[in-house]
Amino acid sequence: MTSKKNKIRNAREANRKYKKKANPLAIEKVVFIDYKDVSLLQRFMSDRSKIRGMRMSGANVQQQRDIATAIKNAREMALLPYTKRTVSTRAPRPGAERRGEEEATLEMPDQSISSSFVPDDAAADVVEAVETVTESVEAEVEA
Repeated sequence: MTSKKNKIRNAREANRKYKKKANPLAIEKVVFIDYKDVSLLQRFMSDRSKIRGMRMSGANVQQQRDIATAIKNAREMALLPYTKRTVSTRAPRPGAERRGEEEATLEMPDQSISSSFVPDDAAADVVEAVETVTESVEAEVEA
């Protein structure tokens, strides 16, 4: 059961005139939405690489479906990122000072993501060995 105030508010909201957002695809006369057109697709994505909704983008139902499919295909082909890394800090928790906890950050340095399969010094040895073998093979071919 709704109250009298809610009924009045809903009636007022129903009478409001909303300005329809302009369709960017119609303005630019885009006929086909291609997954390779990254600059076009990025306009329909948020700063965190989420697909914007129809109300935000201004596209109609069919265009929105085509845009979403194209963005998903571009992500599969590694033309667009699935997500973008954002740097943020957690708000201090209440009582953290008493427990001696420090403010934790969610930032992850890029150097910690490096490959752990081959140590750096071993990789340099492999490169030197490949270069010497290549030089000896080239010398045999020339002779």
